[in-house]
Amino acid sequence: MPNNRIALTIFACAVFVVKEIQPYCRVEECSNWFQKTKDYENILPSNSMRYCQIVWQYSECLNSTRISCRGHLSFHSSQLVVERQSKYFNCTQFDFRDDENNKKHGLEQANICYYNPPPTSHRKMRYCTLFGDPHLLKFDGTFETCSEEGARPLVDNRYFLVQVTNKNVRGEALTTTVSKVTVLIRKHNCTGTLKYEASADEQFLSRGFVDGTTHSRDHRHNRNSVEVLWQESNYIEIALHFIHSSIHIRRQGPYLAVSIKSPTNVLETGSSLNELCWKGCRKSAKIRIEDAFEKPNDFAKCYARRVHVPIRIAEDRCREIGTMSNFFSACVFDLMLTGDDNLVLLSNSSQSDFHRLAPHHLVNRLLHNPISSPNSSPIFTNCLTPSFSDFNSFSFSKYLAIIISIIYLF
Repeated sequence: MPNNRIALTIFACAVFVVKEIQPYCRVEECSNWFQKTKDYENILPSNSMRYCQIVWQYSECLNSTRISCRGHLSFHSSQLVVERQSKYFNCTQFDFRDDENNKKHGLEQANICYYNPPPTSHRKMRYCTLFGDPHLLKFDGTFETCSEEGARPLVDNRYFLVQVTNKNVRGEALTTTVSKVTVLIRKHNCTGTLKYEASADEQFLSRGFVDGTTHSRDHRHNRNSVEVLWQESNYIEIALHFIHSSIHIRRQGPYLAVSIKSPTNVLETGSSLNELCWKGCRKSAKIRIEDAFEKPNDFAKCYARRVHVPIRIAEDRCREIGTMSNFFSACVFDLMLTGDDNLVLLSNSSQSDFHRLAPHHLVNRLLHNPISSPNSSPIFTNCLTPSFSDFNSFSFSKYLAIIISIIYLF
């Protein structure tokens, strides 16, 4: 009987975990690839070998995501389209699994590395950054300041995952910064699986991936499809050339900052349900820094923090190093409530990265527009609320406890 209970407990936990990590249906990604490949290579539907090859690759892409697309109407519609196209153009006359046959007819192998077409304009690019105490610039150009502990994806899509871990670094309530950045490059025709880790506890940023490599080589194009570009001891770039994307990680003292630049069509291959760069901070974790500037002492008292540097001195210091707009506000907030000049320098370098990497229209809109002041005098009450991560952990533990209790009752 005890063994049965243990088995039931493990099964219940497994069901819960599997439900949480179930992969999403990638039918939209497969369809987008098919359409963009046709457009990029100017291929018209016909019984040509090249058209039949991309129809076959489309079919293979759909097959690879079949399990997670059960009951998905667009998936079954796409499958029907592929079957009809293949039959209509008699694509079964070609065997794309036979590499020798492909070479004979001058066709590339189906699993060759194809680089995405470059974005047609700057407005097709997106930029997101997380730095400081911490401050978040989302893909839509909005700025947020929040405080939550634990790990959460900054970006998560078909090609790569960037996860950040925030932790309390000064022992004061709601004083959190990025302590770890994990980058996972997902397996693709252009690269194998690669993992990069940066920790605030390390003295320097790593010059390569965790397996010791620094790049993934694309021999067809005789270039690196992915590589770690070590700029200096406190700054690295992970360049994903095959999708025109880059991830930038900085370290300043015990603090980390991370920025992402990528085309919209790449970023939209993810679910975006829990990604910081799309969804932003959780409502309960957001902090209105303009309220802190309006009444610094009341703000600090309500949040169980203290003002380390008077606001006027903080403003002078942040103005001195050249921060502007939202980066100036972030700089003043961090210096005022921590007294740590490392965060001042991090605000400045984050602004420099933004100016250098972000789309021009976003730079012009953010750096040259004044920040709006609060419409009314802030009122501070019940500032300290449990973070979502704590609540989530509690809910998960409570959930397991209930399951175990029910099992043992029987």
